[in-house]
Amino acid sequence: MTTKTDELREIFLKMSPVTTFTDRQETATHVGDVPSEHEIEETLTRLVGEMRERFPFQSDLDDETLVDVVRGFYAGESDADMARELGVDTDTVTQGRLDVHLFRPADSEAPFDLRQLLRLVEAGSDDATCAAELDVSESTVRSYRRILEARQHARCDSYHYPLEFESLLDVDTDEELSASLEADRELFAEIKD
Repeated sequence: MTTKTDELREIFLKMSPVTTFTDRQETATHVGDVPSEHEIEETLTRLVGEMRERFPFQSDLDDETLVDVVRGFYAGESDADMARELGVDTDTVTQGRLDVHLFRPADSEAPFDLRQLLRLVEAGSDDATCAAELDVSESTVRSYRRILEARQHARCDSYHYPLEFESLLDVDTDEELSASLEADRELFAEIKD
């Protein structure tokens, strides 16, 4: 022991009637420990449940099925492939994917300027008015309105849940997420600022 340690020990012994002590060691999860498949599944289900409580979900998929959508998305499956596997239609999977804030580049490829739709939505226009203004069908407006709403929720939450999913599933989509954040920044900045 060093001289300083000896001095501190002497002071401690003079002040305390206890001359020995033992710290119990606990088994703890260490940084770098790999979670089991069961732990990953439980955490994904918990995260989806949290999202359901915080955000309006439009799909009828239950939490376990939405976990399958999250896994399929990060495994590179298309919405159509996931729909076949889950026995539902593609629109249901797409809406479930949007509910859990997972976006594909094609989501922003509208036949009109999304900023124009965002302006109309922010002004309180209904689907019929937006459709007439943009010269598209109401169903097209509804589809892109859902995408805009989901992106706004994800943006307001700083893409917290997609980042959690990526970390948990040990996937690296930083470039895609960065591109999505930049696209959102450009899209929403004009309206919000």
